[in-house]
Amino acid sequence: MLEHLKDYAYQREVSPEHFVHMVDWLLQWRKRDPALGFSLVLIDFKDPTALGNALGAKYAMDLVKRIEAEIQGALRTTDLLSRTRVSCFWILLPKGEPSIVLDKLAPILDAARRDGLDATQLNIVKVVVPRDIASDVTAAELIEHLQTGRL
Repeated sequence: MLEHLKDYAYQREVSPEHFVHMVDWLLQWRKRDPALGFSLVLIDFKDPTALGNALGAKYAMDLVKRIEAEIQGALRTTDLLSRTRVSCFWILLPKGEPSIVLDKLAPILDAARRDGLDATQLNIVKVVVPRDIASDVTAAELIEHLQTGRL
């Protein structure tokens, strides 16, 4: 068994599919343990094309990569990060209040705005489960609702 695990390295950033799977897993777990809570945070620079046009594609990509690295550095080891688009970051906080992470991210996002990322609309959405959603929603529905602003 250890032979199969030798190349395993914990990564805080996961694929969107894995991220959705983990959110679904937590939603299913909540059916057995209603006291279980978690939070999601969406940080979305809505129009990456406008961002590239305003700043230049290479500079905009370098800036987004830097922000991604800084977000990863601000998260706890139990938090997960994923991206569904180049400039759309999702954070899963097990048993975490979004304001704690958003307070850590505020200087990063302020610096990004000063560096030009205010050239596109920044959208930050946070949701606390179970407080902010119905119990019968799936992860895919929840993520779509958050991304489209229809929660």
